Amino acid sequence: MGLGGTLSPAYICLAGSHQPVWGRTVSDSHHISQIDLSSTDISFRPAPLRPGRILVVGAAVLDRIYYVEHLPRPGETAIGSRTEVHSGGKGANQALAARKMDADVRFLSAVGDDEAGEMVLKPLRDAGVNTETVAIIPGVATAEASISVDVRGENQITACPGAYHQLTPEMIATSHEAFEWAQVLLIQNELPRATVDAAIKLAKEVGLKIIFNPAPFRPNSPPPPRDLYAIIPNEIEAAGLLGQPDYFGLTPRERTARWTGFGAEHVIVTLGRNGGEWYDPFGHRRAFEVEAETPVDSVGAGDAFCGILTALLAEGMDMDKAIRVAHSGASISVTKRGAQEGLPSREELAEYLKKHPKDVTLRP
Repeated sequence: MGLGGTLSPAYICLAGSHQPVWGRTVSDSHHISQIDLSSTDISFRPAPLRPGRILVVGAAVLDRIYYVEHLPRPGETAIGSRTEVHSGGKGANQALAARKMDADVRFLSAVGDDEAGEMVLKPLRDAGVNTETVAIIPGVATAEASISVDVRGENQITACPGAYHQLTPEMIATSHEAFEWAQVLLIQNELPRATVDAAIKLAKEVGLKIIFNPAPFRPNSPPPPRDLYAIIPNEIEAAGLLGQPDYFGLTPRERTARWTGFGAEHVIVTLGRNGGEWYDPFGHRRAFEVEAETPVDSVGAGDAFCGILTALLAEGMDMDKAIRVAHSGASISVTKRGAQEGLPSREELAEYLKKHPKDVTLRP
């Protein structure tokens, strides 16, 4: 089910078919469930029957992007071919990604009383994201990030938090009405930890499903709160959360055991060109293979995945299908420059899935 329930480990029902697609129930939890999805098309509605209500709590940042031949090594100056300025921030990106899937979205953040603050909020407002809960902090600069992107589309980011680090637990408490309105809280690791904890605590009190993207990862951060609906780390963040220098230094069996005891119903690990993994509440691991597009700029792929996945779950889509559609959305996002410019509309994603219905499959 979507956010209202969980998927049986024995079968997956696909939209547009009333028959379950049966697979072998695997007793050894480190194995991937053997369900052949490669031959099954994904149907995707051009509009949700009931749009979900999502509150995104996170950062809004002005991104300054430098395109270089290769990413600089320590002590090296990389000479760029051009620069661009874009609206960004993981919270803002994910809010926009969810809104472009036709979800109802409210954004809770903080910006400075400067031109950069207006610049980062304009794309959200133009798309229909409610920004009434964004605080304007006098005398503090809006956050900015310096992003280097190489010819392969890989990126390296340095960020200065500015105004969004002025978002306090007390300010979260004054936004109680927004939490009561929402069905789902989508939150990242950019804000001060006390603010993240306050938002998650309030979300639990009002009964929201909580999806946590632990990005950016901070080595000295305490572990994520327990009793979350889902955690969505990438490979580096997953390794850090499990206390490993190399995520794949753990065997599939070991990864399954560690995630099963981690305190979240679902753990979805995104692995870039290598697809991803889904650890479900039953102790099963499923790995997804992605026929990815040639990347132009990968900086917004993770945010595209998180926002799209949350929107689809909030409207009631099954987790398996939502993961595969979100992977396709992330694949589209890397074909354009700029984190927000690359985010696909629902119509664009639906058209892509018609042409590429089998790009994301379960890997045996």
